[in-house]
Amino acid sequence: MAHVVLLGDSIFDNSAYVAGGPDVVRQFQARLPPGSRASLAAHDGARISDVAPQVDRIAPHATHFVVSVGGNDALDQLGVLQDRTNSVASALNRLATIREGFESDYRSMPAPTR
Repeated sequence: MAHVVLLGDSIFDNSAYVAGGPDVVRQFQARLPPGSRASLAAHDGARISDVAPQVDRIAPHATHFVVSVGGNDALDQLGVLQDRTNSVASALNRLATIREGFESDYRSMPAPTR
């Protein structure tokens, strides 16, 4: 049977935000076929660089992986919206640099293998 592991941030580790309602992992579990299971490796506040340690803790019998991460990394870049610039080109270059950093970080995430 399937064992789905959720990796990343509070998009999955959302129990603190649902006021007693079902969190994502419980909702996911309820939709899986009988005998399958969902596990939570994600943690609130995680950044892209935190996925590697999450992958290291994955149970060896996991069969599927779902990743949602990057929102907290984006929050770290909010200051760019308040930066002064002399031109549109300068602002776009700054945004391009941030995008390139995201791309590099995403590409460096380890791929869970089984």
